[in-house]
Amino acid sequence: MEAAGKKLLLVINPVSGKKLGRQYSKMIIDKFSEAGFSVTCIFTTINENAYDMTMKRGKEFDLVVCVGGDGTLKETVCAVMKLENDMPIGYIPMGSTNDFAHSVGIPDKVEKAVQAIIDGEPRAVDMGQFGDNVFVYVAGFGNYTAISYSASQKLKNIFGKNAYYMQAVKEFFHMKGYHARIEADGEVFEDDYFYGEASNSYSVGGIPVLHNIGVRFDDGKHELVLIKMFHGPKQLASMFRSLIKKDITDNDLVVFRHCDNIRFMFDEPTAFTLDGEFGGEQTDIQVKTIKHAVHIITAQPLPVEDAPEVEAEEEKETVES
Repeated sequence: MEAAGKKLLLVINPVSGKKLGRQYSKMIIDKFSEAGFSVTCIFTTINENAYDMTMKRGKEFDLVVCVGGDGTLKETVCAVMKLENDMPIGYIPMGSTNDFAHSVGIPDKVEKAVQAIIDGEPRAVDMGQFGDNVFVYVAGFGNYTAISYSASQKLKNIFGKNAYYMQAVKEFFHMKGYHARIEADGEVFEDDYFYGEASNSYSVGGIPVLHNIGVRFDDGKHELVLIKMFHGPKQLASMFRSLIKKDITDNDLVVFRHCDNIRFMFDEPTAFTLDGEFGGEQTDIQVKTIKHAVHIITAQPLPVEDAPEVEAEEEKETVES
């Protein structure tokens, strides 16, 4: 993107990933400066996260670049939306999984991610509204959703996304079904679910299984994915096979839809995760798509997939108005 004379706010979370933010800060600043940006660098603290700092300083700048994990990106996105000035957002991923970055084609390597921002263009991207909160790429409930925020930061710094898998082993013997009723763009689904989510990503928790279900990042839709609770080892094995093949669309346990208005209802308070952070316990929560909520800088146009045909479910019924 055009750099000459533009003021860039660089917000670095120094504890994301393997705590390499400070180590890379000089290289990042130098590359942006050499490209023609006027760079101001600030580091998040326990008392001031990326949201606080972007809210405080954002209006002074032409763009903001955040360095950290999915949580840091979410904080930055929320601040830019609150400021309502539509400043472009650059993202240099340094988290444990970086699901959203992988999905939209942002490089893992720090130097390549910086260059992608220098060479890239702002692209309009959808975000999600979860009650009064905003999320970037996933709002999920059910088994394993707590792993992202219950795995300790120390483990994540040491083992990266393997920390989530270590935590998953602990959770395996505590699996249960979550009875839920979900209304989604005029359809109703009700069952005991192993897991459910509204997402806008090719992967969640580092598991890239959503590539072939027509995910787009700017179409005003989220992907509803519901996995019914297993009944017996044969169904469990079939689900694992689908995950290994990275294709869940042909599994009888899975329901998926592309929709922009989803309501999750539960018999009892149920914990959600929002972009890897605790999203509270909910009994009735509305999820909506905010089309073209922010502009994320990427070197290449956003990936495009054709949505597959979805056969009608026997359990489907029309929502009464």
